Amino acid sequence: MMNVSTGTCANFTSSVPSRVEGITVSVFFLLEAVLIIAGNVLTIGLFAKEKKLRKKSLLLVVNMAFADLILGAVSLPLYVFLYIGPSYRLWKCDTSYKTMRIGSNVVDVTVSQASLISAVCIACERFYAIFRPLKHRTLSLKAYFIVIVIIWTLAMLVSAVCNTANYLISCKAAKYAWVSFPLLFLFIVCLCNIGIYKTYHKRKVSSQQGNRESQTKRLTVTLLLVSTVSLLSWLPLVTANYIFFVQNITIPNGLLIYNIINILNFSNCFVNSVVYSLSIPEFRQSLVLCFKRRQTEGSISAVQRFLPGSCLNFRGELAHICSLRIR
Repeated sequence: MMNVSTGTCANFTSSVPSRVEGITVSVFFLLEAVLIIAGNVLTIGLFAKEKKLRKKSLLLVVNMAFADLILGAVSLPLYVFLYIGPSYRLWKCDTSYKTMRIGSNVVDVTVSQASLISAVCIACERFYAIFRPLKHRTLSLKAYFIVIVIIWTLAMLVSAVCNTANYLISCKAAKYAWVSFPLLFLFIVCLCNIGIYKTYHKRKVSSQQGNRESQTKRLTVTLLLVSTVSLLSWLPLVTANYIFFVQNITIPNGLLIYNIINILNFSNCFVNSVVYSLSIPEFRQSLVLCFKRRQTEGSISAVQRFLPGSCLNFRGELAHICSLRIR
């Protein structure tokens, strides 16, 4: 997300930010981090545990969930510690912050771009599945793994370009580079979504066309929703970076507005896992089965804890009665 230059590349406001506002923003970011971690751990855990979820078409979804998990577990807490706190004068920066910010930005840009590129690849994969369904079914597992390697390679390349420009050229050059990449990726997502939408308008899937094609349509609609949510969460951040850091425009409450836009952008990482759970039947069924198993195992363990003690008491009483009769 390339937030390295918060407060240095742009002047959000001339007044001293409110500490209460800073604490409130920090709480929202940390709460969001907890939700992101919980949602994506659940998504990855269900995929690993349930065999019926281990489909080639869901590998890109799991890759996106993994990127979102790192964002919630690493990038968000570091963003609060290195940028939110110092920006609102909640604590002071020292010399170690500069080194930590470099590492934080490398991780942040790499993982956020990996999440965005995963959304792009999901849209492209659905586009291919609709326009070339027979060829799409012949795609091997190896092809999906190659795509995942390409996703992370591209993400690291974008991170290298943006961070090199930021530290060796200027913040404005870095922001120009950073804005260009997401705009390109979002443009590809738009083209794929429009193409799929027009295709479904021309040939509607009827109930007589078979269960397989109906499942393909449901999965396509769900994954298009994921890519659309990514599009909506990234556009405000791209616009804000252009206004604040490229044009250096100062507006009232600029810091607060920028942080709200960042909260919206990060929320995409949690919303994705909710969309999977509610919209993909396999995820929803696996989630319900998982909770039922937990309840059943809990009931059995409770009975097991109760029975051994009861049996021991019963045997002890029986032995005592037998000894009395013998006497």
